[in-house]
Amino acid sequence: SAPSCFLHAPPGTEEIARSRWRRFSHPAGDHFTLINIFNAFKAATANPTHPGNSEKWCCDYFLSCSALSMAEMIRAELVEIMKRIELPISEPDFGSEGNLLSIKKALLSGYFMHIARDVDGSGNYLMLTHKQVAQLHPFSSYYNSRRIPEWVLFHEFSISEGNSIRVVSEISPHLFAELVPQYYFSNLPPSESKDILQEVINHLAPVSATKEEQK
Repeated sequence: SAPSCFLHAPPGTEEIARSRWRRFSHPAGDHFTLINIFNAFKAATANPTHPGNSEKWCCDYFLSCSALSMAEMIRAELVEIMKRIELPISEPDFGSEGNLLSIKKALLSGYFMHIARDVDGSGNYLMLTHKQVAQLHPFSSYYNSRRIPEWVLFHEFSISEGNSIRVVSEISPHLFAELVPQYYFSNLPPSESKDILQEVINHLAPVSATKEEQK
């Protein structure tokens, strides 16, 4: 996996680091928080009169300059590929409702197997694929938050870090039900979460049929 942009704070500075990171928190989740961090990093490096500003900025915010620089290079490569195959590139509209929904759909299309549900309201997330319980990683913007989302998409699961899920964003069961491949859902092990999703799918089916009839 890609290196984390969050640095482990030296002993005694953990709370300072968390308070700095909270400045970038996005209510939609960690994936969107990372976009905020990336945009802030780009703004910090945009000043040509301060060539060392990016390193100082990253140090001030307990962030990895190398990880963020790598993200910048990967993004530039992807933009070049899009130009080469003549895909349209629109101006960033980050933060708008439509943009957030598009990002969530893109995440779900690739990470539909990484879905978990808080089964007791206290942050114990049952992963749908293999019914293992995990907690939020301390680097998550939801960690120690008053609002813990019920349904989440996560980037990775780490046994070595206390059975935690990392890079977590809230999703709705309706969006999951709309986008999940049927073969995957059918093969999920039985659980209360699967039953809830089945109810959502059953509710969506008549709506989809009505839309088809109206075409």
